[in-house]
Amino acid sequence: MSLTSRLVWAVTAAIGMTAWLTTPLAGGQESPAAEAAARHAAVRSALRQMLGIPANRCPLRPEPRGQIEHDEVVIEKWVWTIEPGSRTPALIYRPKHPPEKMPAIVLTYGHGGSKSSWQYHYAGLLYARLGLVCAAIDPIGEEERNRQGRMGTRAHDARWASDRADAAGRLIMGKLVFDTMRTIDYLLTRNDIAFERIGVAGNSLGGAVASYVAAVEPRIRLAIVSGWAYDDITLDTKLCTRLPNERMRRLCDWPTFAALAAPGCALWIANGDADVIIDRRGDGQAWRGTRRAVREASQVYAALGGAGKIEAWFEPGGGHRPYFAYKVSLEWIHEHLGAPDWPLERIRDLPAVNAGQWCDRYGIQLERLYGTPLHWRGATLPDLGIRPLSPRRLAVLHPDEIGRPEYTLEGWLDLIESHGTGHGTHADDRSLRTAATGHGHPLHAQHVSRQSLVGDASQAEVAVGFDPRRAPSGE
Repeated sequence: MSLTSRLVWAVTAAIGMTAWLTTPLAGGQESPAAEAAARHAAVRSALRQMLGIPANRCPLRPEPRGQIEHDEVVIEKWVWTIEPGSRTPALIYRPKHPPEKMPAIVLTYGHGGSKSSWQYHYAGLLYARLGLVCAAIDPIGEEERNRQGRMGTRAHDARWASDRADAAGRLIMGKLVFDTMRTIDYLLTRNDIAFERIGVAGNSLGGAVASYVAAVEPRIRLAIVSGWAYDDITLDTKLCTRLPNERMRRLCDWPTFAALAAPGCALWIANGDADVIIDRRGDGQAWRGTRRAVREASQVYAALGGAGKIEAWFEPGGGHRPYFAYKVSLEWIHEHLGAPDWPLERIRDLPAVNAGQWCDRYGIQLERLYGTPLHWRGATLPDLGIRPLSPRRLAVLHPDEIGRPEYTLEGWLDLIESHGTGHGTHADDRSLRTAATGHGHPLHAQHVSRQSLVGDASQAEVAVGFDPRRAPSGE
């Protein structure tokens, strides 16, 4: 079955009727690209429903908490509301003297990672030195969103957390994606952001989150999916990735999933070909599947006018490393978002620093699993003389705010259980095939205005249902 046919099937399943696909849109006047865009929107809506993305958005109510000036970079501290009863601390990295409105990147995090973790802190400072804004929040359950304020806990990996979220109609992956989307909402309230040049970048679990953001969030123009694969090997992973991937695969396959970012989002998938954290069997299946997904999705990109905007890159002999901060990723950012005052040749000429030596220089302890030459210790990063700040310096919340329910995983779970804010994401067929559009009604989307992000509640896209029993095979 061709990729185009699979995309058509996915939309048919998503909205629960075949008539829509055979009826010309807008009296038959729509172009093929417009029809494809509408079909992409339908699959995005089905994925949002599967993830439990809330349909309505509350006011952000952003609250400034001071700032730090550090090596020509300003690090702003903020708190804003994600959803009623759930708030996040955040860091905004920006150049001290921005030359113009700036592109922006939102970071997404690997298991145990958070805004003060060394590789994300490095990336925030690096991106800001290149003239970008970088937004860094704590993922739910980590650092200042952990009940004890601890880093590296992997609290949201626990089965009890996954089961409680799922039973309430939400997925942990959906929460991580929605928090990222709300960070984009925040960026759109600022006067120093180039709204048409916003991206997302993450590694490992953060790469998985970035892949879902690329699929369901049409406002972004770049996604760096690092340390992650577009392949069924990711079905045998932790619950926060396994559950959404299993359910996504009942709706579509990996090439279709990758193609949902087309044509507006430039998708860069970066891995090491010796990364046995992801390619667990060590036989290259993860990378063969990823190359296939990119090869087939690139046809959709080209057909929609986005030729050259999806690529997979592999570091020979590289393991599980923060490729979103590699020089090749900076080149992708330069091409698709821009790097004010940094010509491409200047980026290419940057010297390099070994990540292990840099961490040793500043007394940063690496996790035993990843702190090896194959993984983090062997990474090669652009060297701009970056000096890290301690998590204490980067803290946003007051000490007496740590553990408050509005900042914690447990508080969020209590909230969704008591309020029933989800959309029904259980693995059983009945909850997955909810028909939300009604029969015979045209597909439509409601767009979020900039004003509504700060004030009135809004709805981004109508949710639609699908029937997983009718899913095609992966081939």
